[in-house]
Amino acid sequence: MAYSIVVIIPMYNSENTIERALSSIAKQTVQADRVIVIDDGSTDSSCEMVRKHSKSKLISIDLISQKNSGPSAARNKGIESTTEDLVCFLDADDEWFSTKLEKQVALYTNLILRKRKIGIIECFSQDISGEVSIIRNSPILKGKHFKDFLLRNVIKATSCVMIPREVLNDVGGFNHNLKFSEDRMLWSIIAERYEIYTVEEVLINRYFGHAGNITSNPAVNYIYKKQFSRLFVDKFQSILSDSEITKFQILNINEFLTAFYRRKNYKKAIECYHDMLKISISTIWVARFYPTIKFLISVIKLGINGKYNE
Repeated sequence: MAYSIVVIIPMYNSENTIERALSSIAKQTVQADRVIVIDDGSTDSSCEMVRKHSKSKLISIDLISQKNSGPSAARNKGIESTTEDLVCFLDADDEWFSTKLEKQVALYTNLILRKRKIGIIECFSQDISGEVSIIRNSPILKGKHFKDFLLRNVIKATSCVMIPREVLNDVGGFNHNLKFSEDRMLWSIIAERYEIYTVEEVLINRYFGHAGNITSNPAVNYIYKKQFSRLFVDKFQSILSDSEITKFQILNINEFLTAFYRRKNYKKAIECYHDMLKISISTIWVARFYPTIKFLISVIKLGINGKYNE
């Protein structure tokens, strides 16, 4: 069976990368039926570059403009415009390997023939930051994985996913009120109802340095992450135990404790540890005592009677 495919690209001031993203779609061995680029209020030449690429007629591109509302609102606008069977997302600064769609459609087709209830098909990614590259090849997802999202976002990247449109119609799109982890929230909602599978091959290059990365601006993103944690618990508390909720909350804060500690922002690391303690005394021994060790070192670094008490 042949499936129609749409690719949704949120774009904001991406003049340096959008052509690379679009070219990677045009080079696919299985072609997408349509590409929807949502311009999120760009002030550079991004739109002009998309129009230029569209004139080449290598791929069918719909360019939709909106006031700057963030990537989640942009993706949702794209979702609203879809009629195709399978929906893929590609960030404007990422690129696909040429067999990305082919490999994912093949796995999806095989699983559908086996009567599996598919929510997401994803793949391995290569994360690139300057001269450094890291292969993300774990975990390998094969079935029900909702509980895995309590520990972390197990989807490698938004640019990795392929989702049946009927699944998005069922669960809704991205929560545009979230400024951080909005992708993890949607994947979790899907995972609670459907199965997730991984193509065990690197099929995208993911380029870092954007504001959504924890390490790019941890002080601001920490506020947003706490908002995500509250909404996540509100959404799923009826199906989670008290201990699962506690572990989820503590580990999410610990991500930022680690980020602050690595940046030598010891005051914020201490703040994170205090927030963890407010949730549970188990903070002391969680994650093999590492948060506690980092807290104690942070206190020593600042000086117990000095900056720590300011």
